Parts: sequence; structure tokens; C-alpha cells
Amino acid sequence: MKLRTVIIGLGKQIVEDHLPAAVESENYEVLAVCDTNPERVNACCEKFHLEGFSDIDSMLQKIKCDVAIVAVPHNQYLPVITKLTEKGIHVIKEKPFSTCREEALMIHRLVSEKKLFLGVTLQRRFNPIFQAFHQLKKRIGKIYSIEGSYVMNIAHLDEGWRASKDLAGGGVLIDMGYHFVDLLVWYMGLPTSVTARLSRGNRIGQKYDVEDTVNLLFDYSTGNHDEKVVGNFIISRVYPQKSEKLTVLGSKGIIAIERGKIQRLDANGNEIETLERKGGWPSAAIDQLDYFADIIKSRQFAGVYDYREHFKHIAIIDAAYESDKKSISCNPSDFLITE
Repeated sequence: MKLRTVIIGLGKQIVEDHLPAAVESENYEVLAVCDTNPERVNACCEKFHLEGFSDIDSMLQKIKCDVAIVAVPHNQYLPVITKLTEKGIHVIKEKPFSTCREEALMIHRLVSEKKLFLGVTLQRRFNPIFQAFHQLKKRIGKIYSIEGSYVMNIAHLDEGWRASKDLAGGGVLIDMGYHFVDLLVWYMGLPTSVTARLSRGNRIGQKYDVEDTVNLLFDYSTGNHDEKVVGNFIISRVYPQKSEKLTVLGSKGIIAIERGKIQRLDANGNEIETLERKGGWPSAAIDQLDYFADIIKSRQFAGVYDYREHFKHIAIIDAAYESDKKSISCNPSDFLITE
């Protein structure tokens, strides 16, 4: 049985990844797309032979569907999810899960009251490069340090909804940074302390009220100093060149991850093994949607990777913003949603 599916929002992520993946998957029957931009709607309808709509209400009145794949500006997610859950429609949404704890609670209540599934798309979890960390982690001994950088050069930060805190909920941390926060939670769990410092206004002559650079310090502590893990991320939209690197140091070796490569090195930095993958990630996009489809069809939502995992992500992000605001360190557990 294929899931009757609609697509809401036709930005780059949907057009390049989610829509082609849903069309190729054997689990979804894409029926319609919806976007306020008629040119995007017409292009997708022509390419994939779909029905097109300019507003959600009209689409939902005409199209009967099981699931909606959604990628819209951050401030639009809550009203869109409200409309979908009222119709009993499962939701697959682009990250972030939410922009803050309060919004996360509202989304949680909407979905849980209707006993619906909500999945958050983060394709690194379905890419063999990033999955391999869990196998290699056992080979590097006691982890003591995590270092990461995810940086790029975006020329115009004052264009579009991402330039506005009211529309985006935050800047580079809630957007690009969400990917590294997800890796941190997936690989290591919830940190015991977060210290963040944000910088904005680093594009001369451009006006935007969100951070363009963040330095995030974190640690994992059990109270025993010898077992402490320390880490730092730098996330920025104003770096000269694009780069994505994560390095995890252990007593017996190192794991070095780039976008298309993961390596295990010995303690002296000599290569032991390497896995590389070139090109885009179409299989990861399809595998992610298929994973969500299996859960929706089984209706066994408890204990699976769904939106509740992202309570930890929001706790880290809220703790980071609070840390910068008050110039203090914060424990993400203090910001964690409890059901």
C-alpha cells in the first residue's frame, strides 16, 4: 500500500531532495504540491504530473491524503501542522523540529492528541558515512574531545525569511547548526553543559537580526574529571570557504568525518581505514522516507526515531541561546521537555 502524499513548500530542499525521493520510493504516491509561488508549482506539476495548489486549504479540500511532506519558513510550521493534524494527516517535516521549547510543546500536543506520526528529516542519519561512526567509535578508546566546524560563505544574509528572527526563530544555530546538534545527540547524547557565544552583523551594509556565527562549547561530565568529554563547534555563514568537519579524539585513536569521507586514525594520526562516498545523497533521502513510511504503516510509534528524539535538540539550542544572552553556562537538561 502506498501512502497518499502531498508536498507543502517548494524550496530547494523539497525540489532537489524530498520530492524526487518520494516519487522514486515505492511507499509514496505523490498527488499534489502546494506553494505560494506559481512558477514553482507549475514547474513541479509539469515535471512530475501532479496537481498544483497555491493554498493549503484548497488542496486539503480536494485531495485526500495520508501524509504531508512539509518544508516552509520556520514561523509557518505551527499553523501548517495544525491544519494537517486537524485532518488526521501524518507529517514529515524539514528540520528543525521547532524553534523553541514552547513551540515544541504545542507541536507535541497536536500530534500526540491525534495519535499521528511526525518525522523530522535529517539525511545524515541515513548516509553510510555518518552511520559508520557507531562502528568505529568502539575502536578509539575513551573519547575525550569533540571538535567540529560547519561553515560556508553566503553572500547575502539580508535576503529572504532567514534574515528575520521573527520568521526564522534564530540564525545559523537553529538552521545549519541543527545538523551538528543532531550528530551530537545521535553520537553522544545530551551534554551536561553548554556555553555559547553568538555574533551577528558581519556582512557590511546588510541588515539582519539573527546570528551569522556561533561558537558552541559543551561537555559531558559524570562528576569524575578523568571521564569528562569536552567539545566545541563553530557554525558560520560568513566564512571564506565551505567546510564541514567533525573530529572525535579518543585514547586509542581518532575519527575524522567530512561530508563525503570518514576515517579512523591511530593516536598519532596515521590512517587505519577510510570510507568515501562521492556525489549527492539520493539514496539517503529515499531511505529516510521509507523508514518513516514503515513506521506510519505499522502505527508503532513508541520507541522509534520520531520527533520526541528532538526534545534533546531543542534543549541544547535553548540552552545555547540562554547561555549567550546571560553570558553563563547552561545545563540542557534544565530545558528538556518532559512528557
